[in-house]
Amino acid sequence: MMKQLKINWMLFRKLNYNKKYIIMKMNSKCKYLLLVVLFIAGFGSGLKAQSDLEINRIFDKYGKQKGSVMVEMSKEMLEGYDFTFYKSIVISNNKEAGDFARGCLQTDQSGAKKVKQVVTNGKTSSVYLQLPKKGKYNRLILFNEKSVPELKMTLIYIESEKDSEEIMKLILKKK
Repeated sequence: MMKQLKINWMLFRKLNYNKKYIIMKMNSKCKYLLLVVLFIAGFGSGLKAQSDLEINRIFDKYGKQKGSVMVEMSKEMLEGYDFTFYKSIVISNNKEAGDFARGCLQTDQSGAKKVKQVVTNGKTSSVYLQLPKKGKYNRLILFNEKSVPELKMTLIYIESEKDSEEIMKLILKKK
């Protein structure tokens, strides 16, 4: 009888341990799955931000090339600016990138309000576009290309609930 109790007790402990182990494993798998779903949902919302625009091709094509610096931030990182999305790219010493960007901007200008444009030697060197609203968000594109002291192209895409004038004030104030 004592031997049977000992075996039953050991069996109970083993089963209980296995049950805890299984529950712990399931919880970690569930946690992992939840994190993956949240990451994809968060990442997906960033992907949708400018996906309908032609300038998205510039970020895709030049974002990871040598001589480029690309920055992408979502709402959590932009708290002080009241932006919901920010993406920029700076490309150095690449004339082709500037020409490609101007072509993309030409497409994205349809339906947009051209707030400011500077043309130098027949080419757009600077433009500020206010795109049609997407949902409750105002969308802006800022483009600048300079050649002194070196060729450098900057493209910025911003989404915000604030109107374009307030966004420009924020950008100029934070500098």
